[in-house]
Amino acid sequence: MLVRMFRKIRLRWLKLKYLCMLKKLKESYKNMVKDLMEAGASIETFQQRIFMETTFAIPMGVSLSSYPSIPGSDLPRTLYI
Repeated sequence: MLVRMFRKIRLRWLKLKYLCMLKKLKESYKNMVKDLMEAGASIETFQQRIFMETTFAIPMGVSLSSYPSIPGSDLPRTLYI
């Protein structure tokens, strides 16, 4: 009789412990997903910013070959703008 009562108490305690652990696990999972979404959004905006900077770094129609590579070779060249 006493053993059965202790077993019930122990099972209730384990149930409460596992429920508490499950609640913490769900909360940590939710926080992890939230952090991943925020990190993904910040990486995406960073990549967009880098793309925009590289897109407008060299104006369209001007090639790098139009600039003299050797000092003193400033021959007149045409720029296609």
